[in-house]
Amino acid sequence: MSDEFIPVARTPDIGPGSIKEVAVHGRHVGLTNVGQTYYAFDASCPVDGTNLARDGLLKGDVITCPADEAAFDVTTGDRVDGGHEALQRYAIKVEENEVKIGPPLGE
Repeated sequence: MSDEFIPVARTPDIGPGSIKEVAVHGRHVGLTNVGQTYYAFDASCPVDGTNLARDGLLKGDVITCPADEAAFDVTTGDRVDGGHEALQRYAIKVEENEVKIGPPLGE
C-alpha cells in the first residue's frame, strides 16, 4: 500500500458529525469530522461487512453498525461495546482546507 496522502475532500464538505464515503488506496473509507478533527476508517464493519460510511450511526465519536450493533470509537478504532474487533484507521493530513488520507495506521 502506498504511503502517499490522497486528497479526498475539502474541509467545508465534511461538517461536524457527518460521514463521507471515499475511495482511496483501493479501499472504501469513511471520513468523519468529530470535534473539528478528521478521522478516516475502513467503511466495512469488521464484524459483518455493513458499510458504516453509508449506514452507520455516528453519535459523538462512536459509530454503531445498524446490522449487528457493534460500536466503535472513530478516534481510536477500538470497539467500545466489549467486542474484540477494531476499525482499521488511516492517517490524515489537512493542508489548505484539503483533507488527505494516507496509509493505514498501525501497519
